[in-house]
Amino acid sequence: MENRIRELRKAQGLTLQDLAAKVGTSNQQISQLETGRRRLNVDWLERLSKALGCHPLELLDDGVMARTQQEKAMLELFRGLSSDQQEAFLKATSALAKPGEVNDDMEETG
Repeated sequence: MENRIRELRKAQGLTLQDLAAKVGTSNQQISQLETGRRRLNVDWLERLSKALGCHPLELLDDGVMARTQQEKAMLELFRGLSSDQQEAFLKATSALAKPGEVNDDMEETG
């Protein structure tokens, strides 16, 4: 099963050694977990999510496939944002998706 450990580790600027120290294991173990040579169980998911400051399910590949290069780029950017930034991004893109509502709101306040 593919996972996002390496992606999340690198997004935080952590080396294998850094993450291994936070988890309390060797960098070889982390490498094996990242590449799928070692199976992720509930214990590993909990330890890694605590060390990376994320929900355990965020470590698993969500199976969402981008259809275009633009979607892939947007998804990668979104995943690199903090939760507050993700919320702001969703509000902004929701406003873009419903331009009539945004314009109506602006006319009422303006």
